[in-house]
Amino acid sequence: LYAFLFSLLCQEVYFKNLSKQKQKEVMEKNGNNHKLRVCVATCNRADYSKLAPIMFGIKAEPQFFELDVVVLGSHLIDDYGNTYRMIEQDDFDIHTRLHTIVRGEDEAAMVESVGLALVKLPDVLNRLKPDIMIVHGDRFDALALATSAALMNIRILHIEGGEVSGTIDDSIRHAITKLAHYHVCCTRSAEQHLIAMCEDHDRILLAGCPSYDKLLSAKNKDYMSIISMWLGEDVKTRDYIVALQHPVTTDIKHSIKMFELTLDALISFNKRTLVLFPNVDAGDKEMVRVMRKKGIEHHPNFRAVKHVPFDQFIQLVAHAGCMIGNSSCGVREVGAFGTPVINLGTRQTGRETGENVLHVRDADTQDKILHALQLQFGKQYP
Repeated sequence: LYAFLFSLLCQEVYFKNLSKQKQKEVMEKNGNNHKLRVCVATCNRADYSKLAPIMFGIKAEPQFFELDVVVLGSHLIDDYGNTYRMIEQDDFDIHTRLHTIVRGEDEAAMVESVGLALVKLPDVLNRLKPDIMIVHGDRFDALALATSAALMNIRILHIEGGEVSGTIDDSIRHAITKLAHYHVCCTRSAEQHLIAMCEDHDRILLAGCPSYDKLLSAKNKDYMSIISMWLGEDVKTRDYIVALQHPVTTDIKHSIKMFELTLDALISFNKRTLVLFPNVDAGDKEMVRVMRKKGIEHHPNFRAVKHVPFDQFIQLVAHAGCMIGNSSCGVREVGAFGTPVINLGTRQTGRETGENVLHVRDADTQDKILHALQLQFGKQYP
């Protein structure tokens, strides 16, 4: 599907100003050997899990495509695991590294990070001169990428547009949609949303979630060694929890309080728990402080980690007793395994979810979260 889409893009990018007769002459003269120069820009561990399958597909067709990889955002921050290394481990050449994150405690730091990216990106794009840039999702880093490419007349392919969720991510996603020229969406509802936003149906490809190919083929017989490595030798399948919770940038104070209540509920629930550090967003440092204040990093029932390689993360969520938090991973990817999910708060409001997801939108007491854990933990959904 991606190869078919790119062949259409190639025709438009190279031949958009030529008559049909001239197009035919050019193709006959050059043997139709035009290569599409594709820039894939990745900002964090989450978007790379969606972009990697596409990158592998592009790399596998060198006669058609030239791949340039640009890495920015939290990939390059030590506090978040230096996740650019997993791109190198996948044997991709990173052509450009851009340090774009301005560290801070509030929303202004995100704005400054977007501004810094906008200052640095034009030089990179002038040097690479891509025919098209692939951008994923709804992060503020992605908005800077799409803005830069659009203003420099570079075609943009947007992955996972047309979806609905809570917080500022929703606005950013729709803004990128209007900057993009081509759209690859995950669901029929997302496709209809794109059409309702006046996007050309011929430029929309309904392809499903890019990471599902990897999820559904992940049959690691040695998953117990992965569980033991991250959670301890004594942990059994379906008898631990994966927690992944991010700040809600439109209501930071409330989201931090909800995270505190979540940790209290998990402590009371008394099951081994893997807690991943939050995204780089306004409020992330305060969430880490809450973890440390409660002694999570030294608690015998908890393992707090900055990053888990995606292949191993798949196995951990596939065999967990449940997942809890407000990550999009919980409401989408985890459904592939039938793992129970507890979705807290409003960050994913509007997302399409499976029956494995229990929503606790008003997670304002420890008892509500604890009750959700009692309902979901250990279940198995189709």
